[in-house]
Amino acid sequence: MAAPSIRLITTSKAPAATGYSQAVLVNNQTLYVSGQTGMISGKTDVVPGGARAEAKQAMTNIGEILTYAGSSFKHVINCNIMVTNMNDFQDVNETFKNFFTADTYPARSFFQVVKLPKNALVMIDAVALPYSIVHCVGTVHGKCKKKTVLQKRISMNNFEAVERKFDVLSIVQDNYYQTSDHWTDDLIRRLE
Repeated sequence: MAAPSIRLITTSKAPAATGYSQAVLVNNQTLYVSGQTGMISGKTDVVPGGARAEAKQAMTNIGEILTYAGSSFKHVINCNIMVTNMNDFQDVNETFKNFFTADTYPARSFFQVVKLPKNALVMIDAVALPYSIVHCVGTVHGKCKKKTVLQKRISMNNFEAVERKFDVLSIVQDNYYQTSDHWTDDLIRRLE
């Protein structure tokens, strides 16, 4: 069995991690995002405004990490929410829900802890999948008329290198890569 591929993810758009990684991408298939608090990148304290404001900033930080790693809230499969006061459940829950649609809510645990770093009130972590490559089988007016999702997944970091090499036509809004058939076939061969 081959050793797993582990890539450490770091973006300046989320608070710096000290002694741990902002996220880890394993085998280009699963992204583990470390717990995020209501800190803003480059600042030393959490945002003012209580648990609701901290939850919003924590989710914003997670969003920055997801984007950098080639994922999105649409691809989050699990979250853990930690609060220092369970009375903040409603505010944090409402804020959390705003980052998802009803058909993309991830599995989730919500629990109270004694204390969080920097006296934060909220910390949230996430597990996500990277974007999928979609193979277009025939096009109509430049858009896919039939899509076949490939089982191979790539991170945005890999995709940027591939994009430079293969001159991708476009990335469609639903986060699937829209490509010509010959480009995708060549990419599949290289990923195998």
